[in-house]
Amino acid sequence: MSAIASVTVLPKTALPLLREAATPKKSLFGSAKDGFPKVLAQNGRPLGDYPWSGYVLATLLPFLEEARGIDLMKSEYGDLASLLAEKRGATYFFITQDHKKWLADLDPVKFGDDELRDYYNEFNEAQESDAGQPMLDGVRFLREAVAAVDASTVALLSIS
Repeated sequence: MSAIASVTVLPKTALPLLREAATPKKSLFGSAKDGFPKVLAQNGRPLGDYPWSGYVLATLLPFLEEARGIDLMKSEYGDLASLLAEKRGATYFFITQDHKKWLADLDPVKFGDDELRDYYNEFNEAQESDAGQPMLDGVRFLREAVAAVDASTVALLSIS
């Protein structure tokens, strides 16, 4: 089974709405009413979906931190990301303006296909000879997310 990764750019003013909508609410007749997708649609701007399995990004993010010192998994909104993960059953990270300090370091020309492939295979105990390209596409995808934020916005990275 594969995971889907997507990025939605949101104004910071929408974060309380996101927190409120994290948990589906019980309706009068017992079914759950989920307002989370509506909050994202009404307040966010989707940057798109990552074309490969989201599990590749789940490998790329630790690579960036360990091999390059680029930590996109931590932000001032870590508590909200943890709440969303708990309530939504997916993985979430907030990319903020603070992450822009790594924009130049996320230039895809600074990454080698072999290095990315080898890390992917070691991390996942796999033998995927073509893993480098999806990882490199992940660098591009994350760079686009970092480039999209400013002082008044955040990018919500979802892997589900």
